[in-house]
Amino acid sequence: MDTQQPIASSASGTFTATESSKATIKKQSIRLIASGLMGQMASKEPLVSLHKSGDFQDCYDVLIHTYLPDHARNLHLSENISNCGIIEIWNGPIEVREIDIIYDNPAGHPEVYAYSLWEIKFRYCVEGREMPAIRVRYVIGDPETTNGTVTSVEKT
Repeated sequence: MDTQQPIASSASGTFTATESSKATIKKQSIRLIASGLMGQMASKEPLVSLHKSGDFQDCYDVLIHTYLPDHARNLHLSENISNCGIIEIWNGPIEVREIDIIYDNPAGHPEVYAYSLWEIKFRYCVEGREMPAIRVRYVIGDPETTNGTVTSVEKT
């Protein structure tokens, strides 16, 4: 039996687009867990868990915990999760599916002292090629945002 550890790595490298792979979000929930948390506790990258759905073939369940500034508004996932590309991580290049967490930051980039902890759960189903990992990143009015993470499914 071949066991491969899941990948979890920073997603701040250069993204080189490849052929898209059709995928659709089937269900999702976004909820606020806590607000007014001190800034030094906040991770700058989303904390992501990804696993193959036990209920549906070619579907994946994703759980994200993320700290966002208290004044962030209109939090949602991008509806287009079919974009794929290659990103360089600590152990070499990997092809990923791109998933964007989008929110508004109306004050531009002020100093932030308090953060809110959010939970985002969703299931997506693949109709095209499967990717070995996903890249989850923040988009704050600028699609070139660099904070994010790459996560893969553990294979046994």
